Amino acid sequence: MDLLEIGAIAQVLRAIAILLSLIIVIRELRNNLEQNNIANSLVRAVEREKFYYMQMDEAMAKVVVKARETYERLDDVEKSNLRLLYNNVFRKFSGFSGNRRVCFFNRAKELRGRVKARMTDFFESRGV
Repeated sequence: MDLLEIGAIAQVLRAIAILLSLIIVIRELRNNLEQNNIANSLVRAVEREKFYYMQMDEAMAKVVVKARETYERLDDVEKSNLRLLYNNVFRKFSGFSGNRRVCFFNRAKELRGRVKARMTDFFESRGV
């Protein structure tokens, strides 16, 4: 075996090594993306629970019920609290539409239907 044949074999082995390392990098990137999606979903679940607990507070529940009837009867503090609550609502729903794949692993059509139903319920009241 002369030097030229050894060089050709080395080039083939180098190409195979590069291909294998590329496959490993792609696999690790996919695993990283999947772990990131799971972590993002868990964080969103915690944020959603905080939002529900905020609505379950007795004082806030009274403001929401009063606002559903009419916005004009709210005092300035209640309007401010309601504005903050509604800002959280809009941020939450805009996050769903912006991250279709990440949001609890639902398909986009199901996710849009769920967001549409919740927003329809939200905007049905006279006060909103």
